Amino acid sequence: MDCSTVLRGDRIRRRNASARELIPGRAALAEAPQWLRGKLPPDAQQRRRGYGRRRFRSAGGAKLRKMLLVLSEEHKEHLGFLLQVESSVVNEFGRIALEFLRKGTNPKIYEGAARKLNISSETIQHGVEGLTYLLTESSKLMISEIDFQDSILVLGFSEELNAVLLQLYLDNRKEIRSILTELAPKLPSYHSLEWRLDVQLASRSLRQQIKPVVTLKLHLTQNGNQTTQILQTDPATLLHLIQQLEQALGEMKTNHCRRIVRNIK
Repeated sequence: MDCSTVLRGDRIRRRNASARELIPGRAALAEAPQWLRGKLPPDAQQRRRGYGRRRFRSAGGAKLRKMLLVLSEEHKEHLGFLLQVESSVVNEFGRIALEFLRKGTNPKIYEGAARKLNISSETIQHGVEGLTYLLTESSKLMISEIDFQDSILVLGFSEELNAVLLQLYLDNRKEIRSILTELAPKLPSYHSLEWRLDVQLASRSLRQQIKPVVTLKLHLTQNGNQTTQILQTDPATLLHLIQQLEQALGEMKTNHCRRIVRNIK
């Protein structure tokens, strides 16, 4: 046995001895806290098992998602005017808001209400516009009764005024959605498509490469009338356009897009 082997064995024995000094005995482990012995305290075990978590689930076990309406400071300021009037006036403002959706703004109505309430017509107009925004956005999203109440809590209204606004929303949301559907612009729809590939022949003597051109004749229908659009592009751009459309159609199948479409309907 050479000297190097003896020295190597001595180093190993000293390393093992120092490691045994670092390892606690059974008595030390018994006095150590639970987390040091590889165990969790009772409260941590409960958190690990999921106790104490806030879960929103329906009777069928499905997760419930809250959809709250976010109001800007300007809208909060406009709606704050409703604190100065009675409940009957708020109902009248709801009727004016529906007329505003159907026919647009009417300064005479604001001036008449301003004379009765002894308030400027501009304040009346802002209050009606704020109420219109609240009802239309809530109807678009079809938020539930509880979510509507939670959305208007930030306004600091009384329980009576909150109940009046909730009843206005529940009574008129179907009509508001029908009005918004009628006001939506009717865009042209696809009818048919014709295409042609234009290629220049006898171009071998040319120094540059000739790119073919794809000509598209798109037939559209709008309000019972048919129109045509002539488009031209190169094959590379057309392939890129096809890829983008396929990607958009693929994104429509995701849960996020389906949820948005469901709320729009």
